[in-house]
Amino acid sequence: MDEDKPIFTPEDSIRYEASRRGVDVEQIQVPSRLVFFYQKRAFDYVSQVLDGKMKWIYGSSCPVSIRVVGSKEIGAIRAWFGAPAAAAMLEELIVCGAERIFEVGMAGSLHSLKPGEIVVVTEAIRDEGTSNHYFSPEVRLESSPVLKNLLIRHLNRKAIKYHVGPVWTTDGIYRETWSKLLTYRKQGALAVNMESSALFAVAKYRNVEIASVQVISDVLSKEGWQPAFNHEKVQDGLRVLLDVVFEALAEI
Repeated sequence: MDEDKPIFTPEDSIRYEASRRGVDVEQIQVPSRLVFFYQKRAFDYVSQVLDGKMKWIYGSSCPVSIRVVGSKEIGAIRAWFGAPAAAAMLEELIVCGAERIFEVGMAGSLHSLKPGEIVVVTEAIRDEGTSNHYFSPEVRLESSPVLKNLLIRHLNRKAIKYHVGPVWTTDGIYRETWSKLLTYRKQGALAVNMESSALFAVAKYRNVEIASVQVISDVLSKEGWQPAFNHEKVQDGLRVLLDVVFEALAEI
């Protein structure tokens, strides 16, 4: 027996879900181009303003909205937040056909970035446990150069301002200490979130492409925590990025 072989796989989970519903596995496939995000308002925007048709893979809690741009089908899903849950969902969506994925998330500023500003992620610095199940701690987890550069081209075309750099990913949101902030800031991290490094690990392991872009939603500093999740600039930033990401995915 191969002791390193997983006892069950994402394929097993999808087959179980299909059998539970009494449908073929093919009926719960998703487009190869997928947008991955976490906010209800963002999903409402995708499903209503962008006029996407619905596909029910995870039931009413996490439907997939599918939009045709040109001749390309693009899926968008409001994912579970946090590294373990988001990674598990991405594993299953890859089994269902996802090959090129954009994460559109929200992150806390570690520098002088203000709510609503945009960060194109180059690398996710690992401070969560999920990615360690895929790769040893010294392995760097980076954005797909193809998708990252594609996104940058589209942002430039629309004259949308953005920053480029790493993010710090943690699964201990109430252990974001000042010493950790200084440590990851010195490593170049512009912001902190809860999912990117785990998603990058899954994508690298499964040999699919992923890139991430984040909207600053709160600020961490010596003065403490300054939340701005519902600020108009943050919500506007999410909507702008969703438009840009859809256009970018339609190009490939």
